[in-house]
Amino acid sequence: MIGGGVIVLVLVMLFYRQIDIEAIQEHANELNGFVVFAGMVVLPLLGFPVSVVHAVAGLRFGLGFGSLLVALATLLQLLAAYGLVKLMPGFFNRKLEPLRKRLPKGAHTPVTLFTMLLPGVPYFSQIYVLPLIGVPLGTFIMWSLPINVARSIVGVTFGDICDELTPLSIAGFGAYFIGILLLCGWSFRRLRKIMLAKQPASEGGPTPLSEPVGGWDRFWEHRKHRKTDSRF
Repeated sequence: MIGGGVIVLVLVMLFYRQIDIEAIQEHANELNGFVVFAGMVVLPLLGFPVSVVHAVAGLRFGLGFGSLLVALATLLQLLAAYGLVKLMPGFFNRKLEPLRKRLPKGAHTPVTLFTMLLPGVPYFSQIYVLPLIGVPLGTFIMWSLPINVARSIVGVTFGDICDELTPLSIAGFGAYFIGILLLCGWSFRRLRKIMLAKQPASEGGPTPLSEPVGGWDRFWEHRKHRKTDSRF
């Protein structure tokens, strides 16, 4: 993921001067504000890349007002996603089954943190899979909203200053990316610790999200003895 981020930053620096930023800015200013906001709310719910939406918000509304509108749009998206999952659980279960199977039940707070911070998972999947695995609405909003609002500010900032990018600002975006990776690792370690405490290993079986107690060698040795004893 770090390598991918570096590649993206290098491409931005190589091709930035070949894009007519002023023309894009003028076109964005001509867009109807109400239509842009409606698109900010609806398009991510349909799978459209949310980072593009945030950049457009920065282009059209600027950093301050754009951040405020993105925060409101994010709240509406979370509420809509939660309601849609409760109305059509079967549909979202089929669509998100691979990701849903990777997330354990219980420990809703660390699961929410890990899912929202996990790089590479589309925003569309994140906001639908958490209600699907039973995360309560209060926990869902309490953690998902500030995380996504904080993350969106970077996209809004990029849209606002894309006509005057500097090496320092590009380095700032890179530092943000690394920070997200570190937070993701921390949340996963916390999730693993909580799951170990809440779901102790059954006799002869591995602990969820961890190696078996005593290591794999001891686990397989124990299994071998159980099979031998059962023959007699």
